[in-house]
Amino acid sequence: MATKGDTPPLGQTIAEKILSSRSGGPAHAGDLVVADIDYLMAGDAKGPKAVDIFREAGLPFRLDPAKCDLIIDHFVPAFDIRWASDHVKLREFASERSLNLFDAGSGVCHNLVTEEGRVGPGDLAVGGDSHVCTYGALNTMAVAVESGETASVFATGKLWFKVPRTIRVEFEGSLPEGVFAKDMALCLAEEVGLNGANYRAVEYGGPALAELTMEGRFTIANMAVDMGAKTGLMEVDEKTLRWAKAAGREGSPAMPDPDADYERTIRLNVSSLEPLIAAPPTTDNVYPVGEYAGLTVHQAYLGTCTNGRLEDLEIAARILRGRRVAPGVRFYIAPASRRIQEAAARIGAIEALNAAGAILLPPSCGPCASMTGNGVVAAGERIITTANRNFPGRLGSKEAEIYLGSPATVAASALAGQIADPREILDKIEGAER
Repeated sequence: MATKGDTPPLGQTIAEKILSSRSGGPAHAGDLVVADIDYLMAGDAKGPKAVDIFREAGLPFRLDPAKCDLIIDHFVPAFDIRWASDHVKLREFASERSLNLFDAGSGVCHNLVTEEGRVGPGDLAVGGDSHVCTYGALNTMAVAVESGETASVFATGKLWFKVPRTIRVEFEGSLPEGVFAKDMALCLAEEVGLNGANYRAVEYGGPALAELTMEGRFTIANMAVDMGAKTGLMEVDEKTLRWAKAAGREGSPAMPDPDADYERTIRLNVSSLEPLIAAPPTTDNVYPVGEYAGLTVHQAYLGTCTNGRLEDLEIAARILRGRRVAPGVRFYIAPASRRIQEAAARIGAIEALNAAGAILLPPSCGPCASMTGNGVVAAGERIITTANRNFPGRLGSKEAEIYLGSPATVAASALAGQIADPREILDKIEGAER
């Protein structure tokens, strides 16, 4: 249902193809479309208000219940009566409408959605959390929505979109040892800037991306919104299809046309990339970790929808196995789901982290959303975390300093008691193993 009168170019980006397929006609950047929604995620942050709006409007519920999940993950455990009451509201609404509910302790919403095969290639998804763009690693166009929009999807199963222009990103080269997907994400955040992709789709490709695990790809897709993007999308390859099939969701992949119209193409060669760190106060304030090495840290946190997956816990356990977290450092770890926690336990990662003095939190958003009272840091303290945001007050006091890094950088820093380059400890481990 395009409304723009100009003749559009023939080629389409991934976002344009998905919106075309869901709106019943060719869609190009700038068009307004009304699209069928394949999946809706409502969490405990914005879901309760959506339920209130839906009920107050007296609307019929027309969304297919199989296309919706309610997930309690931000305020876990509920720390006051307000959030406990909101959790009750979600549980009652799920029961009333026969909706699937992931209750407290199941895990972080975005990890659960991908892990449980709730979205797949070519899908159009919306969710009440800014990092819903994580699903883009699976070739799903996923867009964050507010509570009123969620209520509208409850009532109609549809939503309107202005088709975004697309920025194409080509990751070239091959990652060096000790450098990870999070470093690629931070490198791109610096290149694009905090608002450089406002209301754009970011489309990722290139050989360095193809080499990453799906877990690494989720990390990169997760941070599209931290450049201001409406969504982030990756091309489909055999690795994507295997993941989706294993999760029970094959989908209908959308690939860009060779003559797709991009607003801008960014080429980043990662072959000489170093471990990076985002210093306060913004995600795009990025430097090689060596420039901040030696700064004392008081708290470290590994988890979040960006980096709480099994391979993240594995690299932290590898760094800490047989060693101890530095005195004076609190090292919190929250697996991104119960399934990940169980897998980490089976391979001995949980045992190694516990033995090193790390503090295990329930699978949840944990200190990343510490405005809930979980893992708050004090004025004057410094924290290093695998999270995706470091603006003042995000993790407690506005006078605290928040640094973002890869799971390896966070674990190495917890071990050293100061910001540290993970390659130094990884080199020692590899030397000992040889």
